[in-house]
Amino acid sequence: MAADLVRDVRIALRGLLQRPGFTAAALAILALGIGANTVVFTIVNAWFLRPLPFGERSPRVVTLHATHATQAEDWGDSPVAYDDLLDLRAEGRTFAAVGGHVGRNFSLALSGDSERVNGGSVTPDLFPLLGVAPVLGRGFREDEAQPPGQESVVLLSHGLWQRRFGGDQGILGRPVHLNGRALTVVGVMPPGFRFPERDDLWVPFRTEGGRRDRRFVDAVGLLAPGVSVAQAQAEADAVAARIARRQPDSNRGWGLKVLSFRDGVVGDDERALSASLMGAVGFVTLIGCANLANLLLARGSARRREMAVRTALGATRARLVREMLVECLLLGAAGGLLGVYLSRLAVELMVKAWPEELPYWLVLRQDARVLLFAVAVSLLTVAAFGLVPALASSRTELVTGLRDGGRGSSAGRGRRRLDRVLVVGQVALCLALLVGANLMIRSFMALRAAPSGFDEARLLTLRFYLAGDAYDAVEAKAAFFRRAVEALRAVPGVRAAVATTSIPTDDGGSPARVVREGGAALPGEETGASLIAATPELFETLGTGLLAGRAFTDAESADARAGVVIVNRALAARFWPQGDAVGRQVGLVEAGTTAWLRVVGVAPDIQYEEFGEETDQSRLNLFVPYARAGARTMAFIVRSEGRPAQVAAGVRQALRGLDPSLPVYDVRTMAEVRALTTWEQAFFGRLMGGFALAALLLACLGVYALLSFAVSRRTQEIGVRMALGARPRDMASLVLREGAGLAALGAALGLVLAGAVARVLSGVVYAVSATSPVPFLGMAALLAVVALAASLLPAWRASVVEPVRALRHE
Repeated sequence: MAADLVRDVRIALRGLLQRPGFTAAALAILALGIGANTVVFTIVNAWFLRPLPFGERSPRVVTLHATHATQAEDWGDSPVAYDDLLDLRAEGRTFAAVGGHVGRNFSLALSGDSERVNGGSVTPDLFPLLGVAPVLGRGFREDEAQPPGQESVVLLSHGLWQRRFGGDQGILGRPVHLNGRALTVVGVMPPGFRFPERDDLWVPFRTEGGRRDRRFVDAVGLLAPGVSVAQAQAEADAVAARIARRQPDSNRGWGLKVLSFRDGVVGDDERALSASLMGAVGFVTLIGCANLANLLLARGSARRREMAVRTALGATRARLVREMLVECLLLGAAGGLLGVYLSRLAVELMVKAWPEELPYWLVLRQDARVLLFAVAVSLLTVAAFGLVPALASSRTELVTGLRDGGRGSSAGRGRRRLDRVLVVGQVALCLALLVGANLMIRSFMALRAAPSGFDEARLLTLRFYLAGDAYDAVEAKAAFFRRAVEALRAVPGVRAAVATTSIPTDDGGSPARVVREGGAALPGEETGASLIAATPELFETLGTGLLAGRAFTDAESADARAGVVIVNRALAARFWPQGDAVGRQVGLVEAGTTAWLRVVGVAPDIQYEEFGEETDQSRLNLFVPYARAGARTMAFIVRSEGRPAQVAAGVRQALRGLDPSLPVYDVRTMAEVRALTTWEQAFFGRLMGGFALAALLLACLGVYALLSFAVSRRTQEIGVRMALGARPRDMASLVLREGAGLAALGAALGLVLAGAVARVLSGVVYAVSATSPVPFLGMAALLAVVALAASLLPAWRASVVEPVRALRHE
């Protein structure tokens, strides 16, 4: 048996080497299909299938979110209040542990320089909950937990330890300077661990007498063994209801949502886009395999004499089928290896092109699961599209095969029918993929062209963290940002500058609940809106004036008790559709009380949330003076007179001149901000477009190959027709009609399939109608033109057949 297999392999290799054109075409088709599948599966594997970095506890780790009826769905999964987390920990029985994390910015001072570092405040039990322990030193103790700004110890990530401290084993017990304070290093976490996404250090925290309306803790739970997410959700609902009864002012209308950790970090959009990509690459693979099947069938027809001779010499049909399947397996193995290699290069390029650092748990790497998937695709491809041609090629009538040798005879009806079915299927799949790619690309173009409501030209943005005890007081922070704005305005080439909590098109603002004057709502029935704090120069810097009223004064910007607010047009229309909003009052609901703010201006509608993610809540904006928020982490927006990148160095220098220990980061032009916030749509649109072009090329080759083969097999028929008076253009028309008929039938089936594709994509495309006939008809017309172009060369060959030579062809 082994000897037979070795002989079959030698015969197959010799046959493939003797036909380099066929072999190269088959390998290219296989490598394209398998490589594209492997690239997409690498993404899907990273998002949905790779084990989470929590060991055997991974299936039991969940995230907990506060929900409220007045908040839009994207903000409904908000952080929880610290005291609510403590109540859930005390009253919950389905949870083995509950911990929390608060994202923080840290200024790390080292060797006279400062660096902004992502970090977090964590409850001391969070890392034990996750089952992750330091590789050097120890974790946090409960007695070390302190309110933010009073911590004394710190844990470092392995990467930060290596990068900034040279992997010094003596780091334990040594102080590091964070936010102007000396904290003692007690441990180093394992390599790669950067929970929740990209943190590089952690400090232990707790709060005392915290306000329950301040929901800022990202809660994480560990389910008890044998407990499902549904059971935990039922208990969380009960606990939230009890808290609401005990604390109606702060918790009425608030609930708790329990999600598996993966569901908490991977949204519905990612799932829909992944499914769309898998479908798209599946279409490409099917089209490629149909081409491969046609190649194998054509080669089988050319080998009819060989098969007949071997049958006459005693070879059984099973033996012939086995040899051809071995040849297909060799093609599949070589094509699979080439596809995996190409996919690895593509994944490396994707990671390098990713616009921001990947979350530590999202690893785009070709592990054993990805390689097994590639092997499975290769085997299925060979099995699905190699068996039928092998059986058809081995079914040779001895006398007929020996007589004509496969030259010039017409293919059988069954073979012609199979050829046409394969080509029609290619055209249908191609059209569906073209429509899907068209929708994705148009969606991305709509995102890039969507109006933002302000003048984006010549804007530079940057972020800044005001660290240190010297800036604890709101007045100190307000005074610093006042000086910072003045310093930035003095930079040569700068026309205007503002300090604000949110960058338009990037930050949606902070969730807020408001009521209008004279229309007080019951708790839980307020209107959800988004709140942005800024210094007075916001609308001047954005290049858009107020529609009514005035901007804040410097005094109001520095006064935390200033009772003034600017609302945008949408909120003004919601609350006062028939009258002037200026001079009215808006109630900002906080901690069960309502702070009444007088409207001093109405702003135009500005896009603050990322395009494609806006909601009814994010479209309703309130602008308050900076001091009312008193935030340490702020953004600066600078309007330049020329190119914004040209003032970046001067802006950095001006801020360092105020306090060289404070880090400036994320310096980007507004064009870069917009590109960053739409990169996902661009990425998926390019992938879909690439797959669609590959499908179009393969479908074009399929039509061309079928018609070319038909012309070559019908040479005698064409000669007879021309001998009887048919003109060359009649022969060309015959071939063109056949190509047009195949394209028309494929397009008809493809339109039905494209409708299903459009319905799948309707939830993820932006400002594009998935039911508009334009992409369907436009892509069908494009496919018809391509099919016609693919038919031209075979048609020309049919028109130049010489009757005498054709009659001698048999």
